[in-house]
Amino acid sequence: MVILQGFTKGIVKTDYNTFIQCFHDCDIGMKKISISVLLFLVCVYSVSAASSDSISTVYQNGAFVTQYTIKIKYLPKVTAEVADYLVTDFHTKPGNLFNWALKDLGLQNKSNELIIVFRDSNHDIKTGITHGKFDVVVPNFTTFSNIKVDAIVAKTKYSNGVTKVKANIVYSSLLLKNALGTLSIVPQQNNEQLLITNVTIQFGWFFNLFITQKRYKSIVEWRIKKFAENIKAECERRQSEIVNQK
Repeated sequence: MVILQGFTKGIVKTDYNTFIQCFHDCDIGMKKISISVLLFLVCVYSVSAASSDSISTVYQNGAFVTQYTIKIKYLPKVTAEVADYLVTDFHTKPGNLFNWALKDLGLQNKSNELIIVFRDSNHDIKTGITHGKFDVVVPNFTTFSNIKVDAIVAKTKYSNGVTKVKANIVYSSLLLKNALGTLSIVPQQNNEQLLITNVTIQFGWFFNLFITQKRYKSIVEWRIKKFAENIKAECERRQSEIVNQK
């Protein structure tokens, strides 16, 4: 695919004679071209055939970028209410998030490498910033107390029906250098939606050393997946209540 991409750029920038000369000058046999075409087609097919329930993480420019996608099927009214509930709780009762959206995200199991303990928070209505404090426990090593994290969380409803809840970390005293999380609810047919969670994290200097690419999956990635599953569970609970009331 890389060969084809570079080759295409060359064709665009040159005339016919130079293009013919490239075939004589380049030591690229037809077999290599055929293999490149085959690889390109396989990549395109793999993307289009990928399951709607998937998670992937890449590491680029010092940041981890994770996307988790699941397909859900609930009334638009239900998913809209859950999105509102998420933002409202974050602003007014962030501790309550650990009862549903962030449920079971603090402790993993006995082999957990990182434990997050929520302390307190307050929301500044004028600036839209929520100021929070956390303890981060690294078992058998140390505890970082009262880590300050400032975040702006807001919901946007677009004309195409897509709803996005965005959490932007604007300050962190130690844990994070930069972080941005987006929860998107994308309408599909027959009351189906794609629940897409995108998270970009660049850790502070210490945690950047501690959380390697290998550790990221066991420390962070599972939490992103669990968060989306918790959102789905809340949608399920609310829709069940509607059905039972009929």
